[in-house]
Amino acid sequence: MEFVYRLLKTRNFYVAVLLFIQAVLLAYLSWATSPNRTEIGHLGATAYFWHTGKFDVFHVNPPLIRIIAGAPVFLFCNPQYNNKSYSPLPEQRCEWPLGNTFVSINNVDDIRYYLFLARLVCIPFVLAGGYVGYRFALELYGYQSGFVFLILWTFSPSILGWGATICPDVAAASLGIIGLYTFWHWLKKPNWQKTVTAGICLGLMPLTKITWIIAFPIWLSLWLIERIFNKPNETKPSLGQFVAILLIGLYVINAGYFFEGSFRLLNQYRFISGVLTDYIVTKNSPVEPGNRFRDSWLGYVPVPFPAEFVQGIDTQKRDFERGMESFACGIWSDRGWWWYYGYALLFKEPVGVWGLFLMALLTTCFKKNKLQLHNESIILLPLIIFFVFVSSQTGISAHPRYVIPVLPMIFIFSSKIFSRKVKIFGTKILQKNRSIKMIQILRIVPKIFLVWSVISSLSVYPHSLSYFNEIIGNTINEPKYLLGSCIDWGQDEYELRDWFRQHPEAKPLYISYSPSIPLGNLGIQSNGVVPETPTTGWMIIGVNELYGRDGKYVKYHNIRPVKKIGKSVCVFCVKGQVKTKR
Repeated sequence: MEFVYRLLKTRNFYVAVLLFIQAVLLAYLSWATSPNRTEIGHLGATAYFWHTGKFDVFHVNPPLIRIIAGAPVFLFCNPQYNNKSYSPLPEQRCEWPLGNTFVSINNVDDIRYYLFLARLVCIPFVLAGGYVGYRFALELYGYQSGFVFLILWTFSPSILGWGATICPDVAAASLGIIGLYTFWHWLKKPNWQKTVTAGICLGLMPLTKITWIIAFPIWLSLWLIERIFNKPNETKPSLGQFVAILLIGLYVINAGYFFEGSFRLLNQYRFISGVLTDYIVTKNSPVEPGNRFRDSWLGYVPVPFPAEFVQGIDTQKRDFERGMESFACGIWSDRGWWWYYGYALLFKEPVGVWGLFLMALLTTCFKKNKLQLHNESIILLPLIIFFVFVSSQTGISAHPRYVIPVLPMIFIFSSKIFSRKVKIFGTKILQKNRSIKMIQILRIVPKIFLVWSVISSLSVYPHSLSYFNEIIGNTINEPKYLLGSCIDWGQDEYELRDWFRQHPEAKPLYISYSPSIPLGNLGIQSNGVVPETPTTGWMIIGVNELYGRDGKYVKYHNIRPVKKIGKSVCVFCVKGQVKTKR
């Protein structure tokens, strides 16, 4: 009993409990949810890499996560593979046909098992991010803030929903906070051991997500701030060690691609984006390969990155230049908006998180402490720069997961409000007026927000990918705010199959849904697509189709579904023709 008592008193025990809870939640989601539409492309690229060792498929996403995710599948299993749909042209985006072929030629139960294995080996990335984020918050604000960060991280619907996939966004968030933490340690007490560690972590970040290339200028900004604001008696981080961090980071990026095409001359590339070809790119413009540097002296400059990494940046840039159909706030557009990611995060993370963040922000703004603000710049500056950088790419506004890497920084900053070192905004005024009860209430509010955020997230689990907070009101309002991967990304197909098996009376059955796995492979048969005018029968309509831009199924908006599968598929049972409002 004494051992148990001592164990319960140790902080590491509760850290381990929270990480174990998150691992269990992620493992269950990994088995319960079907492959989402982005994962299909990753499956195709993973299979292609493990059969060829090449990186030229899905190069808009660096290879680190899919190499690791594919290891247990392609080393210990024997999945069927067919590369007939491969194309060497980046504009063809052959990861999608390769992925669809991979899913089609393998047994559906085998696909579930393969994907489960691939997802499981990605879970340690999420747990590592949680632990390092806990240490970061603890060292900045104290152990209470460390636990608050870990609670927010463990139960975040975005971290759970996307962390239980082989998409690299949550791994990018984890490696981002790990990279930031190691760099911060180097800034505080620079030495060569920390230099090497910080350089390796910096290089791993862009190997998960190309967007993290922005880490290089962010690190430069943080180094300059530390040089300027360091006290005279403190050791300043040297230029030599900082350059070494950057060079080690570059080396790691090149090593991640096995140095394939490293230091290729700029004029030897075949580019397709407007910014690198000097052609005007529009939505319907044909691909015109080129290279604006071919006849310039810059063309003879070797590029210090792997060739496919550079081509990935080029292809991604062309995607943004062309634009993509986007939806938010009841508005359809052929392109996106600068405000989209802030708007989406407002609904996709619990209200409690934003309550804590606002309290922390007010406390920071109204408490004039230059030393504290200097320390917090390690969190706030990367948060702002990364968020502004992603928001500036307005060609596409469709996937809030693109800004998931800022969540650990938001959580750490929000945890500040629980620090014993920090007085909550307003307590000083209340103390002067001796408003003891108001002070007690003000101190309870953060705890309410914290509990609220946990309960809100768990209330929709295991449908975390479709989470919306309480600001939207009734769940029927969700499609009025956001669509696409925010609600329906093909993740509920296994649940759809279970419903189909349990309802043999559902005939005739009509389906309008964009599956990740062909419905026939799941044993789901239909009598065709859902008719635009409601008629006798059973209708299954995906949320994206139900509220699509073409308004094809607007007549179903006033019919109450008999069942909602997950939060992404509506089931209607129509008896005779239905009169609907115009």
